[in-house]
Amino acid sequence: MTSVLFVCTGNICRSPVAERIARQIAAEYGVAVSFTSAGVGAMNGAPMHPLAAETLVEHGYDPSGFGARYLQPPIAAQADLVLTMSRRQRGECQKKLPAGWKKMFTLNEFVELLPDADSIVAAANTRGRVNPNAEYLDIADPMGQPKEAFDTVFIKVEPRVRALVGWLAATSQAR
Repeated sequence: MTSVLFVCTGNICRSPVAERIARQIAAEYGVAVSFTSAGVGAMNGAPMHPLAAETLVEHGYDPSGFGARYLQPPIAAQADLVLTMSRRQRGECQKKLPAGWKKMFTLNEFVELLPDADSIVAAANTRGRVNPNAEYLDIADPMGQPKEAFDTVFIKVEPRVRALVGWLAATSQAR
């Protein structure tokens, strides 16, 4: 089974939103993929930010039972694909597990590579098509912001995660 790890800073806003969206969409598609999340600065067991949870519920997703995880090298090593919310977090993941750099992308970066890839390895081999330092690869942290910032995260994350899960469904059927 393919495993995808979403990463942000505190693992209480962006990455758990992506994880919960991905899990539900994968269940709808009937795709056997494991989705988890962690944070480069997370406090283990911290609950999801209330505004992130509220945003998920408003859109029909389930935030219940979530607990943050601090990203340790074994967590990243176990994942087939590591998707971060920012370039800085991608760099932090690469520092924690240098040998795994080929499977580490920002969410925006990876989704941009999907049309030309039939596997994670193929996406990694075409990553030169995307400027790895482009600002648009980042999804801004809503922490400390009003509810609208959490809504913006959802608006950016949900279609990208939907594209990712659709791609995973298509590539798993092609095998």
